[in-house]
Amino acid sequence: MSGVTVLASAAVLPWGAVALGPSVSFVPAMIGIVTVFDVLSVYLLVGDYRDGGDLRLLAMASAYAWSLVAMSAYALAFPGAVATDPPFALTASMAPYFYLAWHGGFPFLLGLAWAPWPHRWNRRTPAPARLRTAVAVTSGAVGLALVMVLLLLVNARSLPALIVGLDTSRMTTFTAPVVVPVVVVSLLVIALGTRERTGPERWTAVAVLVCLCDLALTYTTHTRFSLGWYAGRTLTILAAGVVVMAMQQAFRTLKTQAQLDARVDVLTGLDNRREACARLPRMVAHARHRGTSLGIVALDLDHFKTINDVHGHETGDLVLRAVGRVLGDCCRFHDLAARMGGEEFLLVLDDADTEGTAAVAERVRRLVAQIRVPGHGGLEVALTASLGTTVASGPDLDDVPSLLDHADRALYAAKAGGRDRVVDVRDVDGADGPDPTSASSVLATPGAAAANR
Repeated sequence: MSGVTVLASAAVLPWGAVALGPSVSFVPAMIGIVTVFDVLSVYLLVGDYRDGGDLRLLAMASAYAWSLVAMSAYALAFPGAVATDPPFALTASMAPYFYLAWHGGFPFLLGLAWAPWPHRWNRRTPAPARLRTAVAVTSGAVGLALVMVLLLLVNARSLPALIVGLDTSRMTTFTAPVVVPVVVVSLLVIALGTRERTGPERWTAVAVLVCLCDLALTYTTHTRFSLGWYAGRTLTILAAGVVVMAMQQAFRTLKTQAQLDARVDVLTGLDNRREACARLPRMVAHARHRGTSLGIVALDLDHFKTINDVHGHETGDLVLRAVGRVLGDCCRFHDLAARMGGEEFLLVLDDADTEGTAAVAERVRRLVAQIRVPGHGGLEVALTASLGTTVASGPDLDDVPSLLDHADRALYAAKAGGRDRVVDVRDVDGADGPDPTSASSVLATPGAAAANR
């Protein structure tokens, strides 16, 4: 973005002095767009500050509050922006003064916000004081900007005219040696202060660079209403909007990540319990509508607590990731593979009969038994899994909890029968349900009674 801005500004320079004539709607439209961007920026930055307490974000919001006041004064002084005879047009030179206060003060305040502050300075505000601090700081920035506007208005008659007719040469001669170094230093300071940041505040440097290109076009074309002048005012819109657009993109990314985290188990990459409980009724309804069957496999790793106790939780995490890969590889796109909690997993196979469900379960059991992960002391950790299966079709699809209970009963039987095996619920003779003193209901109460496993 920085490179494109510089190249576009450089491309305009040779024709910057070409006169285009005044436009009645351009300045009001530019002011309106920048106002929207500034208000959004202040709102989002203050909200972000209240969430995290980072004083830099609040200082950045203050810069946009300053921009709002200075830009409003510019609009009230520029002929034709709000009226043919605007109230702040006390002399012909007031609009450029407000423009320079706007394009010089905004980068300066952003530079203060992102300067490499000493580490001993407290950069976080305690949560109870954030609202008061936000109101005080933003109000202070607005008050300071209003004082600046008032001082310029009071001294309007004694200030030299910076623009004579359409000629802006005097503005370049008198103000460029002061304003340009301020903006350049602010840009360098911001680049240093944001180099280790990863959020949308990194785009602050782009906003200041755009201000610098705007000033460069204004100073070098020497003519109001020229191609360079219009290009500079257009860059003003970009300077105001680039950070808020970056913040919007960051919020969209965070929203997408939050939605993903809400349905995906971070450790294994499988669906989590919440997503499984949401998808299973839809799969049941779909199978009932098509007249097909569902195969359900409940899986529990054997002696997983021992692995954690002997080899550590990092090894346990490696085991869970490996099992997640196995289950993902054994499922089709429209099947469901989920981690229900702890070492407990669920497979729901769409349009699967008893033989097919048993074959998938046996394949999973064999692949789990082949898993080897490094453990404590250089030892390899081997593991096994117990699996319970059931297949439902027709009227059996009306009761989702019963489906899970059948798979759970079969799993309990696999545990009780010696582990490392697949048991179908039809082979469970007289099983009225899991014995709560021996093992937990894997699908109903994840993680319970892990010590018994």
